[in-house]
Amino acid sequence: MKKFSSYLLTLGFLVVAVFSTQAQAPRRIISLAPSLTKNLYLLGAEDLLVGCTSYCTLQSGTKAEVVASAIQVNYEKAVMLQPDLVITTSLTKPKTIDTFKKLGVDVLVYDSPRSFEEICSQFIELGNKIGKKQQAEKMIADAKVHMQQILQKIPADAPSQKMMMQIGANPLFSVVPNTFMNDFVRLSNTKNIAADLSIGSITRESVLIRNPDIVVVVLMGMIGEEEKEQWMSYPSLSAVKKKQIFIMDADRACSPTPLSFVEALDELITKIYQQ
Repeated sequence: MKKFSSYLLTLGFLVVAVFSTQAQAPRRIISLAPSLTKNLYLLGAEDLLVGCTSYCTLQSGTKAEVVASAIQVNYEKAVMLQPDLVITTSLTKPKTIDTFKKLGVDVLVYDSPRSFEEICSQFIELGNKIGKKQQAEKMIADAKVHMQQILQKIPADAPSQKMMMQIGANPLFSVVPNTFMNDFVRLSNTKNIAADLSIGSITRESVLIRNPDIVVVVLMGMIGEEEKEQWMSYPSLSAVKKKQIFIMDADRACSPTPLSFVEALDELITKIYQQ
């Protein structure tokens, strides 16, 4: 079995190497991040997708095969797909990235975006890489126009409010600066109660002391509902008094694509200012 595996890896390397020298632009892509898979769809490049993770959401008609879980890649299955580009994030293990590079596959690694602007620049970079730069630039321009329309929903005389955006329950985690999700707080004209933190871990007691006017729970399913009920059990909390404890679509808010970010911002601003 070990010899057979080595043979498959060698064969995969030869096929990929030959294919890579012939191609000018990627034609067979493996995506190791759900958000990057979504970006391929946004760019109309789903026909290039041949492999993905078990966490990627595929649309009907996509023939991509699952070659990885959240942490483990099936290299033999991946190389048999003859990819000429692997797109992934900095959360992927360096060993995985190095393995693909040694197999002769081009690897494009994206750092976790720290702002909406970085989401946009990464999207354009991907578009440029796959020959769809103009489409990417047009989509970003449209997204920014839409964002300006959304921001107009914020009243000019809106009072200053403090927000806690929760992204973890056990342990409790809050959105912190230098993350793209902090832009939800900034752009909604509120102040982050965790602005002084570099790591999002925070105790419930600390949240109560900081006394946010708005609590946004970005958790899926029953966990989100349970957390909302938990916060509602503190009648002295400003967010409870103001009836501003909201559950936000986690898939949309936590996915760093330009379209999902703008949609999530619209959802948030509508909840705060037009309830």
